[in-house]
Amino acid sequence: MKFEIRGKYWKNEKTFPGLNDYIHELGRNPKAGGAMKRKYEKIACDAVRACGKGFKAHGPISIHYTFYEPDAGQKRDHMNVFSFADKVIQDALQKCQVIRDDSPEYVDGSQIRHTFCYTKGMPRIEIEIVEI
Repeated sequence: MKFEIRGKYWKNEKTFPGLNDYIHELGRNPKAGGAMKRKYEKIACDAVRACGKGFKAHGPISIHYTFYEPDAGQKRDHMNVFSFADKVIQDALQKCQVIRDDSPEYVDGSQIRHTFCYTKGMPRIEIEIVEI
């Protein structure tokens, strides 16, 4: 299964915020942090539903993320970007019933890969899920 989250949702320039942005929101107000997580989880759920075509994994999965970050402007720390996106996207996969749970029984952490590219085009996150 492959799907894509395309668009400038974070500060009108990037697809998703980073973990530091999320932690900042939590520190400012726990409800604001929760609202931020729900917003991006909904964006991920919409992408899963649009491209997933009813896919349901029956065994553990591997996930490969490809992040296309804007070429212009500040380059963000990869793990900072990946950490928040991974959490939100795995929660969306569970919510959309693609996976039963995001525990190690269903998501093989050793099989999660992430690649970063820079683009002059639209920022996006491409996600490929493979049942192991």
